[in-house]
Amino acid sequence: MKDITQSRLSSVLTVLVGTWLLLSPIWISITGGALVSLFITGGIITLAGLVQLFTDYSIPSYIVILSAIWLFLSAFVFTTVSNAVIWNEIAVAVATFLLASWDAVEITSAADYRRHHPRPI
Repeated sequence: MKDITQSRLSSVLTVLVGTWLLLSPIWISITGGALVSLFITGGIITLAGLVQLFTDYSIPSYIVILSAIWLFLSAFVFTTVSNAVIWNEIAVAVATFLLASWDAVEITSAADYRRHHPRPI
């Protein structure tokens, strides 16, 4: 994609995935530490996606990548009764990881970096 369209698209999708994560306890029964982890991770993903939407730095993407890794691991760390919770966290973690990686690759490539941050003359 041209310019930073790819970054903007992946940032919007990351915000949507993070919002889903925040709202998913409405439909999926989850309690205790797993719920707290879900809310904190969903908030971090949503906030980092919003920051990435309005900036041209790759740091928010890497924060989302780390959050996705934690979300994947937390599906197995916290004991949950429902398989729906585990599959929801795994699916969201994989989608978030792929979106953030897609965004980070676009932002950090040398040509795009120069286009986003021109050197002063």
